[in-house]
Amino acid sequence: MRTLLLKRLIFDNYKTYYGHQELDLYIPEDSRTQHSKNIILIGGLNGAGKTTILKAILYVLFGKRQMDEKEYNRLFSNVLNNQYFDEGGRDCSITLFLETDKKEEWEIKVSWSFDDYKRVLNENRNLTVRKHGARHGQSVKIDNIQVYDRFIDKIIPYYAAPFFIFDGEEIKDTILRQDSHEMKEAIQKITGMNSYKELLSDLRDIKSGLENEIAKVSKSKDMNKIQKALTIENKKIEECQSKIENIRESIATQNEKAQKIKNRRDEKLNINMKSRDKLIKKRTELESSIKYKKEQFNTAFQNNALSIILKSKIEKLTHRIKIEKEQREKKMMLEATLTPYRQFIDELLAHSIEPALSEEQLKQIRAIGEDVWIKENNLSKGNQLIEELHDLSPKEYTSLLSRKNNNRQSIIDLINNIESLEQAMNNMENDISNAPESVDVKEETSALDNILKKTGELELRYKAINSKLKSSLETKKSLSSQIESSSQQAGDLGGLEKKYNDVNIIIQSLEEYIVESTILKAEYIKEEFASMLTKLFRKQDEFGKIDFDTDTYTVRLYNDREQEISIHDRSAGEMQMISSSLIWALTKASDLSMPMVIDTPLGRLDSVHRNHLINHYYKELSEQVIILSTDTEITEEYVELMKNHSYKQYMLDYSEEKKYTVLRDGYFEFVRS
Repeated sequence: MRTLLLKRLIFDNYKTYYGHQELDLYIPEDSRTQHSKNIILIGGLNGAGKTTILKAILYVLFGKRQMDEKEYNRLFSNVLNNQYFDEGGRDCSITLFLETDKKEEWEIKVSWSFDDYKRVLNENRNLTVRKHGARHGQSVKIDNIQVYDRFIDKIIPYYAAPFFIFDGEEIKDTILRQDSHEMKEAIQKITGMNSYKELLSDLRDIKSGLENEIAKVSKSKDMNKIQKALTIENKKIEECQSKIENIRESIATQNEKAQKIKNRRDEKLNINMKSRDKLIKKRTELESSIKYKKEQFNTAFQNNALSIILKSKIEKLTHRIKIEKEQREKKMMLEATLTPYRQFIDELLAHSIEPALSEEQLKQIRAIGEDVWIKENNLSKGNQLIEELHDLSPKEYTSLLSRKNNNRQSIIDLINNIESLEQAMNNMENDISNAPESVDVKEETSALDNILKKTGELELRYKAINSKLKSSLETKKSLSSQIESSSQQAGDLGGLEKKYNDVNIIIQSLEEYIVESTILKAEYIKEEFASMLTKLFRKQDEFGKIDFDTDTYTVRLYNDREQEISIHDRSAGEMQMISSSLIWALTKASDLSMPMVIDTPLGRLDSVHRNHLINHYYKELSEQVIILSTDTEITEEYVELMKNHSYKQYMLDYSEEKKYTVLRDGYFEFVRS
């Protein structure tokens, strides 16, 4: 597996970063593997420069790809820091340091020069490669950007970038674009399937060349006829494949058009949801809800009001009665225990004693004897703690203690619900006054029907051409067999026969391998996707079923009746969870181990989904995860979770007075009371 790590990112007067600003992004291996600290955390307010970091990394790596000159001039006319420009500075730069799986360090520097009107005069790109342990490396200025692109794609392919470096709030686009031709191609490439197909194509070219050589060497009329027929079939195959590719692109285009129309229709239907008729219907529902809640309140109040009002007094009374009962029971137990002693002392003192004892002496003997009896029998004499005021029967006592204490919270909740519903009713009245009339979606429905018709026609053409392609492939196979047979019957072909047979065996083996490998890879993606979904969603019944289609490499949603439903109807937070799970599965199935750079990953999520992402996703997503967070994401709970997994924290300190950003350690200072 190819591995890449980001080491440092340096800004020199680039955008909001004034002067020389350096981000240390490197995480040592022992921190990543032994201590599970794989996150670099960068926080800042909106406008402090978080997105600048993400886009700077993308531009250093991939440059102007898919960007025309006009767009480039527009985007880079204002990358020079304003403070530095006012001081007379006319140049800025970005430098990115990488570490490859061979422990080589790559230093990529992009610098710009500007005129006095802040217009870009030139851009320079330099690459320095240092071997592991070397202080100096080999430097080169990049003049041919196409050569550089091919060079950089060896360590981090351009098609893989959207899966490793992305805006967390736009991650849902991964799912929204899944039916596009480009998206499917990217998935094929990132999972390594395309490299096998390219190898197979090269082998077929070699085989075709060998067939031509065999035909030339054999000089057989029959062989020439077969070769001509084979050339014709090859041409037919190329034409069919070209037509099939065009049809696929046309179908993809029609699907994209259909999706845009669906979005437009959904917007109109959303307006319909806010139309006067819909709102009046909702008002009726609100009125019913208010009536029902008021009935609930009246019943609850009548049944429980007295108990709630007297609750504290009843609790005091119950407590007093329990103490009195315990005190009374202790006295009764003591009296019962002293009965044998009193019988004994009465008999003893009934005898005449000479000289006779006084009444006071007899009383003292009785008292002293009682104390000795209590002590010898380990009894507690007990004291009268409180005056006994109540004389309840056992039934009355049990009834009082078992009396249910009604909680007033249910009454309060009902009052709050009623007030909330009445407020919603008042708002509804305002909405009804300002609500639009219902809109018509016939135009969109008609357009979708036309697209569906065109797509159907394209699919019929696809089937017809695919049938011709299969026929030509069978014919080619037969002709190739004839050439192979003729080559075996021919004289000395100088080893061509062996090469041809070897290539044929390799092609057949590779075709079988591709089929099996594709199935296994798709199943692996499906399993990883399902596993991560289970961890991320707060409850398992949010949908009927979410599945990864191993035939089309796309995500499908189904309701509880096994009917497919549109992903576009889900909320942004739900689509973020689904997209995150797909990216997880693709990265695990990929032969690449890339650093992840994510801007604002938790902005649209509730606390439960945030915790799931931090605890189950980012800490195991990659060996290096760089998270750029806004102040709205940074909560005490978020910080506490991140402490366990983050290796380093930065805060982007933007000065309103000076209008530039300074990097500071101590991200947790961002949390305010």
